[in-house]
Amino acid sequence: MKTPTGKTAPKRTPSPARTEAAEPAADTSGRQRLMDAAIVEFSEKGFEGTSVLAIARRADVKQPLLNYHFGGKEGLWRAVVESTYTEAMASIDAMQVDEDTADALTKLRSALRVFAIINVLHPAAHSLVLREVAQAGPRLDWIIEHYMRPFHELLDALLAECQAEGLIKPYPRAYASVMMTSLLTSVQSSMHLIKRLYDVDPMSPEQAAQHTEQTIDLLLNGMLTDSGRKNR
Repeated sequence: MKTPTGKTAPKRTPSPARTEAAEPAADTSGRQRLMDAAIVEFSEKGFEGTSVLAIARRADVKQPLLNYHFGGKEGLWRAVVESTYTEAMASIDAMQVDEDTADALTKLRSALRVFAIINVLHPAAHSLVLREVAQAGPRLDWIIEHYMRPFHELLDALLAECQAEGLIKPYPRAYASVMMTSLLTSVQSSMHLIKRLYDVDPMSPEQAAQHTEQTIDLLLNGMLTDSGRKNR
């Protein structure tokens, strides 16, 4: 290219930001590595304690790539949450379509099963959300409005239907669904203890399914057998 003086202009070298921004069009693996790294960083250090530089280093990418894909730390945090809960909500939507004719108790079991398995199989994402619940910060409001409230409204409706039919005790609405979901995911908070006590590694899909069925049975039927009830 000629300059106005007739000389050939020197070839420009792209800036680091331009180079990093051009890469994702051909290779999206950097985006996934960033999300994988962010789940670990956020779950271990919380949002405030995590730096974008630490995430980029863990993902082995340059920091501008994070901004390119997510616009910054807040956008990356939301993408991590969405990747887990979008899967859960899609599974619940599919459940509702498949079980339109099912009774309320069957639907309740299905909803609890989907919720538990998704959370048990995504321990880091679950820990990330628990941190926001404990801190009650502005990101918790976003999680509630986009994911928690829709699910709990579904769960509350199923519980109310079961209670109306005399199938479940009338626990207060403000506690029943939260109590159930907390118990279903309590294994995540105790995983290090379980590992050291019983040498059980983080759950496989098969273990998650078994844990879920046992916990739902505990929730709905209690631990006593028929013989145990007779001896009360």
